[in-house]
Amino acid sequence: MKKLMRYGSALLVMICLVVLVVFVAVFFATTSKAAPVDSYHSSWHLVRETANEDGASFAAVYALAGIESNFASKDSSSVLLGGPFRISSRNVAGPDEGWSAGQTWEFMFCGENRNDVDDTFSFNAIGWNKLNGPLQNICEGNCVLGTQSVVIFPDGGDALGPLISATGVTYDHSGGAEDTYFSQTDVGVGVVAGMQAYVTGTNITTGFYQVTIVTDDDNIKIAVTATDDNTDSTVQIGPSMWADSITLDETTKWPKFQGDLAGTNVYNSADNEIAILQIQNPPEWIQFVIYDADGATAEEAGNITVYGRRK
Repeated sequence: MKKLMRYGSALLVMICLVVLVVFVAVFFATTSKAAPVDSYHSSWHLVRETANEDGASFAAVYALAGIESNFASKDSSSVLLGGPFRISSRNVAGPDEGWSAGQTWEFMFCGENRNDVDDTFSFNAIGWNKLNGPLQNICEGNCVLGTQSVVIFPDGGDALGPLISATGVTYDHSGGAEDTYFSQTDVGVGVVAGMQAYVTGTNITTGFYQVTIVTDDDNIKIAVTATDDNTDSTVQIGPSMWADSITLDETTKWPKFQGDLAGTNVYNSADNEIAILQIQNPPEWIQFVIYDADGATAEEAGNITVYGRRK
């Protein structure tokens, strides 16, 4: 009996050793193949879904002097439905990327020149911490769209022609840029003079041009650089452009996090490139309230989108 117990104990020890060896082998095999967590870089994330203004003014959306700073009155919908973006330590955007609150984030804006080049819009960046946190106004300011096109949105999708994207369009050169007309059924639906168009085609110098006249839904005039007619033009109207200028009304609404920088900082381009809004130590929830951007009033941009990433 004692001998049997000794053999049993030895067998149990051997089984435990085998299990331990297998566990260690599996552990090292899986961890060696796992993608490392990128502790520095972060992808761009959709912070505000593409849309025109949220209201005629910030006060029309949130009245901070009233009850709307209480959580029950704050927007609780998802980003895709126009709601706030959550910066949570539990959020991991992928196996090779981790990000959390309590760090510096940067944001960039894009929109459509619906009237002319250099259309504008205004915004308030607001936020709150935890579900019971009051709404705080982080900063407010204005943006001017530049001429650097988005082409592809950071989260995917064509940004060149959200309003009109037509192929096989007939181009009538008529001897000069002043007489350049593009014709196709519905090529001008929703288009107004002043909008930007991205045009390609035989005999046309590819590029961005301004719509100068909308005769009707089927005929529009675009002052392209060209040498002759064609029937294979591609016309994309309403391309999204990156904001190249951000002006903050105040930089003292949000506390500093480190160094001599203010809590909110702007890095502008003087060459129609992308402007960046930087917020140090942002709150858990952040929302950009857009106004003066109905896409119809003179100089007001339309379809504003906001992207953000951990710096």
